Amino acid sequence: MRAVWIRVCIAAFVGAGACLCAAPVLADLYSAETAYKKGNFPKAFEEFKELAELGQPQAQYNLAVMYARGEGVPTSLTNAHAWAALAGTNGEAAGTTLAEKLAPQLTATSLKFSADIQAQYGQAALDARLLPRLLQGKEYEDRDPVKRLKPFVPSYPTAAHAKGVQGEVYVEFIVAPDGHARIPRILYALPEGYFEETVRDSVMRSIFLPAKLNGQAIATEVSTFYNFKLTGVSIHDYGSLEQRVRETKLKAEAGDASAQMLYAMMIAGLPQLNQTYDQALPWFLKAAQSGARYAQYQVGLGLLQGRGCHCDTNKGEIWLEKAAQADQADAQVSLAEYLLKERSNHDAVSGALVWLERAAKQGDNSAKFRLAAVLAGYPTKGDPTRALALTDSVERDYKNDPTWWEIRAAANASRGDYKAATRAQSQAITQAKQLGWDLSKLAQREALYESGHAWSGNLLEF
Repeated sequence: MRAVWIRVCIAAFVGAGACLCAAPVLADLYSAETAYKKGNFPKAFEEFKELAELGQPQAQYNLAVMYARGEGVPTSLTNAHAWAALAGTNGEAAGTTLAEKLAPQLTATSLKFSADIQAQYGQAALDARLLPRLLQGKEYEDRDPVKRLKPFVPSYPTAAHAKGVQGEVYVEFIVAPDGHARIPRILYALPEGYFEETVRDSVMRSIFLPAKLNGQAIATEVSTFYNFKLTGVSIHDYGSLEQRVRETKLKAEAGDASAQMLYAMMIAGLPQLNQTYDQALPWFLKAAQSGARYAQYQVGLGLLQGRGCHCDTNKGEIWLEKAAQADQADAQVSLAEYLLKERSNHDAVSGALVWLERAAKQGDNSAKFRLAAVLAGYPTKGDPTRALALTDSVERDYKNDPTWWEIRAAANASRGDYKAATRAQSQAITQAKQLGWDLSKLAQREALYESGHAWSGNLLEF
């Protein structure tokens, strides 16, 4: 039995009967509405205000109503008018109606204050402060995108096959300049616990044409959507792929944040739709403005990488920080990776450690893996003993990844156990050779350990 997979941004095999389900999100708009219905007006006000300032029209209208009624905040018809007008401008018809009703009750000075608020949070201000400037039909502005050369199609996982389980996995990974994948990170798996190991193995054993910048191969992050479907299994809740896309789009257009995020993944991941990432990003943005933390992470990452939009690190950091502060582990990991690119900045390494620690405390294995790499590779910030313990804790997920062995080698060398370091590095090279990796950096580190020297640096830089 073979698994069927679907790609995000690179060519792959496509199943005719793919099934897609909504990813879980932290829906702040729903949380705010729930707080309001329960009479918890202070909480509802704060949450509506956060989303209103991101440009979410329903939140803007609800905020206007609360200002007008004095719910959770002192009554202010000026603020009510401003937010109602903003909601109307963003497509919420009730906002326009409310603004027109309130306008005759305001003085000329109050109307000017309202206009100032509208200017502060209007479209032009959002464009300047937060919103991505989309590319047109392109994955990246500055590089040729990654292409799949030899995808590895895995066998259907035995446990899932035995139970008749079908599902999806969304994974991110780095395609290094040598055309091979590094450290795949599972972002979404439904159901959990069946397909993740298979997907990691498939990613690691696939071969790619790397992205190129000015003709030179560069490391680039890639996302892929895998879909697993059993032949001969009928699950009535799963319609055809085309029908699922249509249904999801309708829900997304109606303002469902989960559907908006899933539809973005469909656009990015289904080659049948013949759309590029710049067309997925606006749907991620809508979900992000509704408070979906995973979508905020996707928007921030897109801005940092210039994927589907013009690169803007300031905006990207704002979106990632917003998601990370709400303990979205993927955003915390990505912020750490971004900081680690500043190789000589010790404060940046410290900042990366903070985010990785927070994500690791949530039990995120990708964070534990990266935290181990930092603790093993940076002597001034290091804790090689803890690095080894962290690698032990994620052995099941990462033992077949050569970088796992490299982390252990660096940690042992930092402890002065060069024999253990050499053995681990040798194992890393053996596995990397089987995967077709460029072995030059791995061999250099092995030579250091054999000569009784430690190595320091970013083990996650490829």
